[in-house]
Amino acid sequence: MNIDKIKAIVAKTEGLTGWVLRRVETDATTVIRLPGIYTTENGRFVRHANSDPREVINAPGEEVWVTVYCRHTQDGAEQMGEAQGQFVSDDEAGVKATLAALIAAARSQPNKPYPLVDKTAVYPKVELADPKLIDASRPELLARVQQFSDDVLRATAAESGVDVSNLEVFIRRFRTRVETDAGIRVEYPTTRADAEICFIARLGDKVAEHTARLHARRFEDLDPEELARANAGHARAIVQAGPPPQHQGPVVLSGEAASNFMRLEQQPLMFHCSARTVYEKMSRYEKGKPAWGDKPLQGDALTLFSDPLVPFGVNSRIETDATPSRRIALVEESRYAELYGTARYYHYLGLLEQGAKPTGLPGNTVVPAGKTKAADLPGPGRVVVVKTFSDFRADPASGDFASEIRLGEVRENGTATPFKGGLLIGNWFAALADIRFSQETMVMDDYYGPSAIRVGDLQVAG
Repeated sequence: MNIDKIKAIVAKTEGLTGWVLRRVETDATTVIRLPGIYTTENGRFVRHANSDPREVINAPGEEVWVTVYCRHTQDGAEQMGEAQGQFVSDDEAGVKATLAALIAAARSQPNKPYPLVDKTAVYPKVELADPKLIDASRPELLARVQQFSDDVLRATAAESGVDVSNLEVFIRRFRTRVETDAGIRVEYPTTRADAEICFIARLGDKVAEHTARLHARRFEDLDPEELARANAGHARAIVQAGPPPQHQGPVVLSGEAASNFMRLEQQPLMFHCSARTVYEKMSRYEKGKPAWGDKPLQGDALTLFSDPLVPFGVNSRIETDATPSRRIALVEESRYAELYGTARYYHYLGLLEQGAKPTGLPGNTVVPAGKTKAADLPGPGRVVVVKTFSDFRADPASGDFASEIRLGEVRENGTATPFKGGLLIGNWFAALADIRFSQETMVMDDYYGPSAIRVGDLQVAG
């Protein structure tokens, strides 16, 4: 599509107070590798060599979106509405029809007026594109994927009793252009290198699988040897694991489980620290108030940043609908600190008048290191260590969670007994009253923080 043609039509459209136009060109390559073909013979899994182990899918694409803003009068009061839609072509009649529908939708909204991003906006410089991927030729790209796959398979072959059943790599290269009625024009490239790898472990007649899902902007941030070592170990532990215990007491979240527990997209701070939910009076946020509730604070105080400016961060971004990104602390020393949001809700809450700048959407989750060595977090007595969840989600409003444990272990009297299944039950906010973070840190997807976390009192229900 010709974005300049679409822009000319949008710019001449009557009834618009403002607009943001976005074009995203995508070059997506998916490589699926099946090292073996698995069948059952006499009740046992049998692996056969696959004579054609690789499939390559290329899918170029382009999307053009527009957000329109319209001031209008309703019941004698000035109002503001906004609507977003996608153009399917640059045909003039189709563009005008899309705009007419969006203007009608925007004019139906009785919102108080608010300012739009103007030409004084300053956009941060954020490294979002792997220089070894963004301009690579197709043969060079496939050669890198092939090398990564070979390295994963080679590292897995050194692991006892574990095979890779399938390995999928997704490489996406984006080029984004954003323009507004205020004369703003921003262009930038981004890349994503994602992988999904299924490890199968066997112990006698027992078989178990564990799937690793990895996300990065640079290929070099996907470490074949480390992911094979860690995830083959998880698969072996699952095949040996027993039933879940009944437990009430300390729980240590390790590795992937620690990341799941703290990531903004999976815990409730993203809901409660939103300027919109605060304005709509759905949030418990009060600046300076403790996030953990009324209990005495034990352990470590939590400081958590939303940081979209981490170089090559999975959740890094330059802008959100033309709003420049910035780093903020959502909580400091376990007390509510800042909000994320757009100019609209910053204006409604009076934050713009206080000199605060909107942030756009949340970025990467960044948590400073704690004071305790990871090896010392379990402490004496019986403790449950959770390594992976099937899916961890805390209710965004209440903070309650009851999440299935994919792999854990019970540590007691110097022994560690692996288990799978059962639910980890608790409340995310209440957990902050007694939580400790490891000195050791890790990077996993968009999480930058302690590699292990101890919560003083949670329930495991089998």
